[in-house]
Amino acid sequence: SSFFLVPPFTSTEFCQCSTVMAQKRAAEIDSSCSNAKHSKTVARIALCGAGWWAQGWHLPQLHRNPKAELAAIVEPNPAPKCIEGESKTTDELKKLYGVPIFRSLDELLATALAKSVDGVIISSNHASHHEIGMKAMKAGWHVLMEKPMTTEPLQAYELSKAASSHDKVFMVNNSANFREQSKRAHDLVRAGRVGEVKHVSCALFSPLKWIFDNPANVGWVKPTGTMLGNGFAWGQLSHTFAWVFLVTGLTPKSVFCHMGYSGTSGADMYNSATVRCTSGATISVQGVGNIPGGNKKVDNKIFGTEGLLTYSGDAVESVGDGAMPTAGALVLQRHDNENESWPGFQFENLDKSSNGPESVQTFIEACLGKPVFNAADSEIGCKAVLAIDAMYRSAQSGLEEEVVPAPT
Repeated sequence: SSFFLVPPFTSTEFCQCSTVMAQKRAAEIDSSCSNAKHSKTVARIALCGAGWWAQGWHLPQLHRNPKAELAAIVEPNPAPKCIEGESKTTDELKKLYGVPIFRSLDELLATALAKSVDGVIISSNHASHHEIGMKAMKAGWHVLMEKPMTTEPLQAYELSKAASSHDKVFMVNNSANFREQSKRAHDLVRAGRVGEVKHVSCALFSPLKWIFDNPANVGWVKPTGTMLGNGFAWGQLSHTFAWVFLVTGLTPKSVFCHMGYSGTSGADMYNSATVRCTSGATISVQGVGNIPGGNKKVDNKIFGTEGLLTYSGDAVESVGDGAMPTAGALVLQRHDNENESWPGFQFENLDKSSNGPESVQTFIEACLGKPVFNAADSEIGCKAVLAIDAMYRSAQSGLEEEVVPAPT
């Protein structure tokens, strides 16, 4: 998600504005709406949250994508701070991208311009995801929400329930799920090529000490609201869990977890957990946010009654700093020796020079009314939230913790 170096705004501050302000901005914007470019071949996208990820990826990618048009930016902070690179003020963003700036989603919704919006990318702080997502669905928009979907299990359930009856697409930006090999792994497991899934071993090791060991990176290392902690689990294992739940269809039931923490920031940087699933299968999860070099190391193994599916490799996290070319493969090994292998490994898509990762391009296609495969829907997002929340509770209690049950 997009995070600030300053303490994050509350969801109320982000989503609400006074009637007077809304009416004033409506008068400024309504006249320009009639001139807005809009056709069935171009999706009009609003962006909520203009911090690091938005400024480094979403905004320039939407700007250069011929199938997308940036409709508006919602950002309460006139000077959002990025944790790396140059930070632009909202005045600078308005000039650079030629779009109106709103200080709250309510302010945007009060204008006629809102009626021309097809979808919204929510890259604000975790605490604001739920309220913005609910309002966006009520407005009839397609929604692409940064991971994690939220950090509150009950909010995750509410978002998932609302999305299930929403006639538009609701996606979580777990970009690894939208890669070709991820879809192939999903199809292999669904086709029974590994048999019944009994166990998953998954590990993600990242060279992100510069994020998680720095107390100034408030959104990444400090808990807000009812969060019991913040760090690598919320910031990175949300990718791993989303991938596992997409490919296997498993549902978490309980979690036992140990965590190790940064002595500087207090964020969790070392995670080891066992997840029991409703089917009886288990998931072994490892996470480390403090490795050298410029590559993430991913090792996912799915064990079934008929075989083993492995998806492992090194994925470039950043240019330089010892980064090596991406390497790895998707490998199916079966007891009947009908083995198959597909070379190539891709996890998250962090390419800044593209028109957007596969997840964003899929979202744009959905906004244009095209049929898409939603590889990170609200159900997958909810499962990831439930598992990670239980990890933090278990690390604190020293006990196996049940995931928060769905409200009755």
